[in-house]
Amino acid sequence: DGKLKIINSVGYPTPNFSHFRATDIWMSASDSSQLVNSGWAGRYLNYEYPNFPNGYPNTSMTDPISIQIGSVTSLTLQGPAVSMGMSISNPTNFYNLLNGVQDAAPNTNAGKELSYIRTVSQQTQQYATVVKDAAARVTQQITYPTNNPLADQLKIVARLIKGGLKTRVYTVSYGSFDTHAVQANTTDTTTGTHANLLKNVSDAIKAFQDDLKFLNVEDRVLGMTFSEFGRRIKSNAS
Repeated sequence: DGKLKIINSVGYPTPNFSHFRATDIWMSASDSSQLVNSGWAGRYLNYEYPNFPNGYPNTSMTDPISIQIGSVTSLTLQGPAVSMGMSISNPTNFYNLLNGVQDAAPNTNAGKELSYIRTVSQQTQQYATVVKDAAARVTQQITYPTNNPLADQLKIVARLIKGGLKTRVYTVSYGSFDTHAVQANTTDTTTGTHANLLKNVSDAIKAFQDDLKFLNVEDRVLGMTFSEFGRRIKSNAS
């Protein structure tokens, strides 16, 4: 349909063959010999929204800066000082945080950390309302594939975009492609674990694009996939 571009041979000199280190390199956009503790998306968002989380939400940005669907926010969204993202598993089953009077935080390093946690907690309460409200505005979507965790995540993203959140970046994830020697069936190498994983990715993105068109927000969304993979060609069963 003319909606997909594939960029070949994206990499970096002297690739690192550790999945974990290579993942850090992809998410931080560092050189292979350089350790960077922030993510490329987090640095961009920090530039766009300086001093976050202090002063947010505000009149110009009432919504989360970025959202990751899942329980953990990845290095990609880590800014130079703080994470620029928040994680949610489901917009209709959000965090339950208690309201109450806060004791003064001590003027120590631990006190500063406590103040930061309280700030994020307060923001989460405020953001919970706008996230739920956005989700509630959307009552009809197309049918997504079942038994497909990536499709489940993308369905939430489409719903929040159509619901009117100003959030700039959404992150979803799907794995595990670390298949080693069980990547394909020996009798038919076009089938097997890797083929099934790619089919789920394809089916999920297809449904997401169709849903964006159905919701009339297709032209406002740019999607990108990236995956760490640095290994030798020969199958490795270890």
